[in-house]
Amino acid sequence: MSAPAEKPRKLGIAAGGGPLPLRVADAARAAGRDVFIVGVRGAAGPSIEAWPHGWVRVGAMGRFAKLFKDAGCEDVVIIGPMSRPALSDIVPDFRGLLLLPRFVRRMKSGGDDAMLRLVVEFLEDNGLRVIGAETILTSLLAAEGLLTSTAPDAAHQADIDVAIRAARDIGARDIGQGAVARNGKVIALEDIKGTDAMLSRVAAEHPGDAAGRSGVLVKLPKPAQERRVDLPTIGTRTVERAAAAGLAGIAVEAGGAIIADTGEVARAADALGLFVLGFPPSRVESLTR
Repeated sequence: MSAPAEKPRKLGIAAGGGPLPLRVADAARAAGRDVFIVGVRGAAGPSIEAWPHGWVRVGAMGRFAKLFKDAGCEDVVIIGPMSRPALSDIVPDFRGLLLLPRFVRRMKSGGDDAMLRLVVEFLEDNGLRVIGAETILTSLLAAEGLLTSTAPDAAHQADIDVAIRAARDIGARDIGQGAVARNGKVIALEDIKGTDAMLSRVAAEHPGDAAGRSGVLVKLPKPAQERRVDLPTIGTRTVERAAAAGLAGIAVEAGGAIIADTGEVARAADALGLFVLGFPPSRVESLTR
């Protein structure tokens, strides 16, 4: 008689906003995993309450780990947008209080990646294994090539190169993951306010040529990025914001960015006349070496 199959490891999901936490939960359940979701207050939506779940406030690091451990989770995915909190908004529990000086130092000296590394370190110090969302839902990662019927022309490709260099530069300083270039010049850089805020600035300050779309948004991982968390992400909202800013398209690093729903993003971009392109990592290296 054959031995019974080993039960898959239970998955914990640290949920920020948007649809991705539940898409990962659905994929995990389809693969036979039990799932427990911890929603971050102020970020995750009430839809997580359809699943076994708990809630945690920003700064309550002890409760964060305890909820996963008490639920029997072994692996944890951190997924979904979360706004960087102001120091005054962090209400630590005892474990969080012990970590607070390190959080403050990283908030002052680094960006989001520095802080997320601290969260990953804390969870793994407590016996949990942090894994990338794409290990559960493989379709999340951007593929190489053109996603849309609209394609970039030579001027757009030149703008992509300009924006890659700019995004790589701010990424090396842990500032942001995105840049917008138009007509060979950088016109916007992402900061801690995120991509939506950057595109809103472009729409207000650089509305573009009424005769047609121009300029591109590029998103790529930071050079020293903790790739299990906070990979650059685009969705239909990104496409809509890019269109409102008069841009011609969006380009991301293949294998280094998450597309929330490839089909929906492609349909939205085609309807608005934008291209969406996945470029190879070698293009980044050739431009920035």
